[in-house]
Amino acid sequence: MSDAGLSSRGAANVAAIWPRISQAVKERENRHAPVIDMGTSENFLLRKELISIYKEAIQDGLSSRHLSYPDGLSGDQDLLEALAAFFNRYFQPFIIVEKEHITTAPGVAFSLDALLYNICEADDGILIPAPCWGAFEWLMNVRADVQPIFAYVSDLNDIFTTSKVLESLENAFSQSPRPVKGLLFTNPHNPLGQSYSAETIEKIIKFCADRKIHFISDEIYAMSNFNCPDMPKPTPFVSALQVNLRGIGCDASRVHVIWGLSKDLGSNGLRMGCCVTQSNKPLAVGLALSSNTQLSSLTALVTTSLLTSSALPHLFVTNSERLTEGYKSLTKWLKLRRMPYIPANMGCFVFARVAPNASTWEDEMVVIEKWKSTGVSVSPGKKYHVPENAKGWARINFALAPADLSEALRRLDTLFSDH
Repeated sequence: MSDAGLSSRGAANVAAIWPRISQAVKERENRHAPVIDMGTSENFLLRKELISIYKEAIQDGLSSRHLSYPDGLSGDQDLLEALAAFFNRYFQPFIIVEKEHITTAPGVAFSLDALLYNICEADDGILIPAPCWGAFEWLMNVRADVQPIFAYVSDLNDIFTTSKVLESLENAFSQSPRPVKGLLFTNPHNPLGQSYSAETIEKIIKFCADRKIHFISDEIYAMSNFNCPDMPKPTPFVSALQVNLRGIGCDASRVHVIWGLSKDLGSNGLRMGCCVTQSNKPLAVGLALSSNTQLSSLTALVTTSLLTSSALPHLFVTNSERLTEGYKSLTKWLKLRRMPYIPANMGCFVFARVAPNASTWEDEMVVIEKWKSTGVSVSPGKKYHVPENAKGWARINFALAPADLSEALRRLDTLFSDH
């Protein structure tokens, strides 16, 4: 790669990341032998309704001003007002969210990248409770040059136990080889599809405050709740915005929430994310400078229309109902095939032990590849930084169009024989 003319950081990114994603990119581009993708977290359940709203927004709302740069440093003013109203209605914030608290960006990943770039020096660390989304590592590395410090629990059953999580965070913090500037907290959890308790959230925020580090709450699945027959009394979702930070002795300038359209409103491709930081004006300006002209005016237009639509509450109800049906279909199949899974009531996936007898990571991948040979891809558990004793798991997305979900399960059935 020495003759490619890349900078040292560009070359390092390509060398580290491309080998890991090249096969997935190739498979996605192959339209002649399409694989049903149950590994990517994408919600297909509201496509018809969303297309209708977006088309109407462009037809009725597109004007010459949308061909200009946005009218505010932090984003389109109408969009910022719509987002503030959305958070105030659905996230029950302790302090009312004002439009000045919000900065928009082309996706939640970009919001996180801008946040890390502004609070960290190169090679600083960010604590992440594990298991977690597998792509955080490259996302942090690719531009902000920040390193994840994973805080491992010893068993999957410990993920939502407050004392176990705090113990893992303390161990990771004290043993970190580099300065730790913050903690990235995903709630609802990915890949386990459950919410943390209010007690856990408050204690983790206090943990951060005591060490003078930032608390970043990734709440991208906040509205993706559904009725889970396996969980009669699930832990309700609590946003970090709901916490009385001063009441628990915390510095509000170091608490931030990120959210976007991708998961809760099934619009990954629109690339709309935002960060809410209510008590740190310099940081808000830094975030705005990072993404001031990055968000498309068309995305701003249709997002504003969606968030202010009278149909939005019904969309969330419909989404919940359809997620419930998808969850039931997938878990019924998993039970039939005697594959253990972790009950979920948030998100659009189930974490299941697809290789119950796996004793190595290679055993896990053998099963993943067998599934892929039928034309169905899922996401191997190892990618999520699971404990060493959790081999054989995979994250399986069920928020597909019903016909696609049925076809995926039909394909997988060919791997099993009752004869």
